[in-house]
This record gives sequence, structure tokens and C-alpha cells, in this order.
Amino acid sequence: MRRPAALLAAVTLLAVTAALAGSAVAVPPSSSATTPRNVILFVVDGMGPEQVALGRAMKGSPLSVDGIPWQTKGTLDTDSLEGVTDSAAGATALASGAETNNGWLGMVPAPGGSASVPTALEYAEDRGKATGLVTDSYITDATPGAFAAHVTSRSQTREIATQMAAQDVEILLGGGLRQAGVGPLLGLDGVAYVRNAAQVNGYTDGGPVYGFFDSWNMVYNLDREEEGVVRKDPTLPQMTAAALRTLSQEDDGFFLMVEGGLVDWGGHARDAASMGVEMIETDEAVKVAYNWAKDRSDTLIVFTADHETGGFGFSAATDLAGLRGQTATTEFMWGRIAGGAGIRSTVQTHTGLALTAAEIATVRTCGEHGISDVLAQRWGLSWNGTCTQEGDHTATPVPVWAWGPGHADFAGISVPNEIVGDNLLAYFS
Repeated sequence: MRRPAALLAAVTLLAVTAALAGSAVAVPPSSSATTPRNVILFVVDGMGPEQVALGRAMKGSPLSVDGIPWQTKGTLDTDSLEGVTDSAAGATALASGAETNNGWLGMVPAPGGSASVPTALEYAEDRGKATGLVTDSYITDATPGAFAAHVTSRSQTREIATQMAAQDVEILLGGGLRQAGVGPLLGLDGVAYVRNAAQVNGYTDGGPVYGFFDSWNMVYNLDREEEGVVRKDPTLPQMTAAALRTLSQEDDGFFLMVEGGLVDWGGHARDAASMGVEMIETDEAVKVAYNWAKDRSDTLIVFTADHETGGFGFSAATDLAGLRGQTATTEFMWGRIAGGAGIRSTVQTHTGLALTAAEIATVRTCGEHGISDVLAQRWGLSWNGTCTQEGDHTATPVPVWAWGPGHADFAGISVPNEIVGDNLLAYFS
């Protein structure tokens, strides 16, 4: 665990930084009678209200989150200092209660350049709590990075990994195994490493335990069978369950952040079927956490997002059967086409659609996003990008739902996303 002296330094630094840069300072929770012993924070990257609705529509029944008796439901605004946020600035707000520049993690502007701001994970460690970061993106991506690192560029993955390795985090599970940047997190003394789904599912000891999978992000759920990882790589719900088994062994409680990162990747690809399936997958991870916590009175669960991705929309006229019938991501389909497979046969194999000559020309001209354009037209979907453009982030307010002690601290409509970080810092201060 980090030494208690680190907490005093962090508090001093936060106060100085706030005075210099206008960053939000942690304040005591204003409306809760008790402080949670354990906090489980779900950050669904790229999730706005339409992504939640899409997951529900594609599942064909209520999501698990629809059955959780959330005690508070509100929405967050997600602006950064530069306007529409990216995942780095968005996650920094959630982790530290600080508004910052896009691309920055755990840092804010200050006279002379920049200054670090402490994170909820660091505060939790100072309090003697166990901590964990779980993601289906790569482990050094912006969202997990914002809780464990301080850099002015999210692309500094090796430095992010180096700082993560020094944080005494008990659980790190996610993608990125074959990234050069993950090196500082490999081969650490005293760390148990899990390498496949069976080891993740069977792990029952205490931490620290780390597991990294695949070359970049973890395989999209739509592609798991095609990529041959169904029994090899763990799912987000499985990683969440393993994290809870491990962290709950800490007598002083824990802080766990779980990111559903591939919802965002689906939004950037403008691939609604993939985005909807990832939403359902993340929903199952929330179910795991709620089932673990539902008979307890000491655990807070927060379900939110860093921003919406894609400006996505669908309607009663959308062909949900078509979406449900898609068997591979647009990325996978385009990879086959780029490798020499036919456009018509590849798209028909994975969507059931027989493309017209004009649609084939669209795919030939626009590449992977051309497939997205064709599917959007056929199935009645809307996005904020066309042809070679990917779906972009928007300023759409995102959900923030809370259950457990402290839930009322997250109430409000279109409140600044820094409130999440403010509350977490206060719980662990």
C-alpha cells in the first residue's frame, strides 16, 4: 500500500492545483448518511442513452440494469476544457474531479505548464483499501490510465504502465498483452499472472493478480467465435467476478473501476450491431457486481460513461432483426475483404444482405466505414459520420445511476461530470 504521507501530499497538491487552474476540489458528500466501504464504478465508454436503448432493443428484453433498483438516476455533462471531451479528459473528471484538456490523464493546466491531480484510486490505496482496474480495451488506455497515471498525452502508454506498476494496484485485467507499452507491467515480483479464461475463472487467492490478453483491445464479442477466443480469453463479466473475489478479501474494503470500453470502439466504427452486443456484455458485468453486492449495506455501485460516441440514433422503423443477425463486426468483415475476400460474399455471409452494385462501390470507396454506411441505410440507423469518417464524440449528457450508501450524491440532471471524482475523493479522504 502507498504510505499515508502520500495522502497529505496529494491533498496539498490538489488544493494548489485547484487554486491555479480552477479544478474541482473534493467536498464531503452532501446528501448521504453514510460513506461506502466498497465502491464499484462502471464506466461504459461511449455510452449515451441511445446506446442503452440499443442494447435493450437488441437483447429483445429488459437489460439487467433495468432490473436493478437504482436509488438515484441522473445525467452528467461531459465537456472538457476544450469543449467536447475525449476519453482521457472524461476519465480524469471521473477519477479526480478535475476538468482538463483532451488527451491529458490525471493532469490539469497550471502556470508554467501542468500539474498532477490525485485520483480516487490513489486515495483508496492511501486508506489501505484494495484497488482494481478492469477493462475490455487495453489496460493502458485512457480510462484505466486516468485512475493510475499522470501524463499530458494518453499516447504515452509505456509511461502509463510504469506509473501503474508503482501504484500497488491489486487487480489489473484487460487487453494489450502484445503492446510494447505494457512491458513495465509484466514480470513484477509478487504479482500472480492469469493468462486465459480458465485461470481467471479459477482464481480465488488474494491479489495482486494481473492478466493481459490479445494484442490491442480484447476481441469484440461479435468476433470471438471467428477469432477462436471463446474458451481462451475471459469476458468482461468473468473478469469482474474475479476482481470481486480478490478485492473482497481486503478487510478495509476496496475500489474497483470496470470499463466497458468496446462500446466506444463500436461507436467509432459506426457499427451498431457490435455496439449493441458490447452494451449487453457490459450489462452482464453490472449484473455480476449487483448480485455480489445486493445483500450488503456497505457497497456503492455507480453506472456511468465518459461521453457518447457516434451521435447514434435509431427508431421504430429500424430493422432490429437485421442488427441481431449480424455475425461479425465491420472491422472483421473489412479485414477479410482487405485480405482478398469478395465484398459481396463477405458482407452477405455476415449480414445476410445481398449488396447492390452501388453498395459494393460504396464499400470499395469508403472501406470499412462504407460497410457501416450500407448497413445504416439498409437498417434505418443514423450516425454523425459518413464514408471514411468514423463516429465522433458528442456532448450528449450521459447516464449516472447509483445504488448503495452515498447514492444521493450523484443526483441531478446535466450536472458536471467532475461530481463523480469529487465524491470518490471525499469517500476515500
